[in-house]
Amino acid sequence: MRAIILSDTHGSRNKLCETVAALGDFDVLVHLGDGASDLDAVRPYINADIIAVKGNNDIFTNLPEWRAIELCGQKVYCCHGHNAGVRGKRDTLARLAREAGCSLAFYGHTHSQADETIDGVRCMNPGSIGYPVGGRAVIEMTDDGGETNIRFITGL
Repeated sequence: MRAIILSDTHGSRNKLCETVAALGDFDVLVHLGDGASDLDAVRPYINADIIAVKGNNDIFTNLPEWRAIELCGQKVYCCHGHNAGVRGKRDTLARLAREAGCSLAFYGHTHSQADETIDGVRCMNPGSIGYPVGGRAVIEMTDDGGETNIRFITGL
C-alpha cells in the first residue's frame, strides 16, 4: 500500500494536480485540511481512496475535524491541527492521538514540514501545497511486506 499525505492547498488546484501527477500511482490520498474542496480537481484523474479532514478555512464542509484511520498497518490520527494548538508545542496533538489509540499523528496548519516524537507519538506535518514554507512536499507512507516506511517527498 502507498499513501500520500498532504495539506493546505488553499485553492491551488493547479499545484495540487501537478503534485499528484508527479507522484505516480498510490492507493490513498489524505488531505489534512484548508482546501479540502480542491480534491474535486483530482478525483477524476486518480484511482485512489480519498480521506480528508476539515481545516480552519474549510468553512462550508461537513468533514470531520479529525479522524483515526488505519494506514499501512498503523493507526494514524489525522487533523488540521488548529484546534490542537500546533503552532506552539504539539503536546495536545500527541495527547489527542494517544487518546484515540494512535502512535502516529499527521497534521497541517503551520505550512511547515515537521517530524518529531512527543511522548511516544510521532507527529508529522507535510507542509503546504498552496503556500509552502521551505518548499512543496508531501508525506509518503508505504507498507512493504509488513514494514511501514514514512518519508517526505520534496522537490515537487
